[in-house]
Amino acid sequence: MSGKLDDVGVAARLAGLVLAGGRSQRMGRDKAALPFGDATLLNRVVERVKTCCHPVFVVTSAAHRYPALTVPVVVDRWPGLGPLAGVEAGLRACPAPYAAVVACDLPFLEPRLLLGLREHAEGADAAVPLTDRAHPLCAVYRREAAGAAERLLRAGGGSLHHLLVQLRVRYVPEELLRRWDPELKSLVNVNTPEDYARALACLEADATGSPRA
Repeated sequence: MSGKLDDVGVAARLAGLVLAGGRSQRMGRDKAALPFGDATLLNRVVERVKTCCHPVFVVTSAAHRYPALTVPVVVDRWPGLGPLAGVEAGLRACPAPYAAVVACDLPFLEPRLLLGLREHAEGADAAVPLTDRAHPLCAVYRREAAGAAERLLRAGGGSLHHLLVQLRVRYVPEELLRRWDPELKSLVNVNTPEDYARALACLEADATGSPRA
């Protein structure tokens, strides 16, 4: 292997699932389509996931919602039932034993964190970051976890935390997460206009080398 992250991801047999089917109610508009640097927020996350995962899919509510994508699209089988439906659909389509599942609003995702989670997921159903709370939308899941997700959906749905209690989960503590992502920027999401403004400021600071506010 050449040692590149994507080579490591192939060797780890880790697929990537980027969830982009949310309603973006707190943002007030589709956050996946927000401009971010030279791309959209969604495309930025996809490109970061592509450096460590293969293949990569976007999971969304409609096949043609994001026509500029360069990766395949998987459509929710249970529309309207939130991220749980996205995880189920993505894992059903996953050709690899494990998949990194990430939200489309994590613009500073660190690929090495996903690879670290993949290592800790071996022999479990999921490896999930744990800081002051669990982060199920920046986690690695075993493909067979789709079965537990489907059972919940058939019973009316639920949150990803409802899914986690059905799985054998390895929660990865903050001290380990910081080995791969010292500032834990991977877990910074963009839910509101204020979050978006802060993320753009961080992007500009990273580009210019200026100190962050």
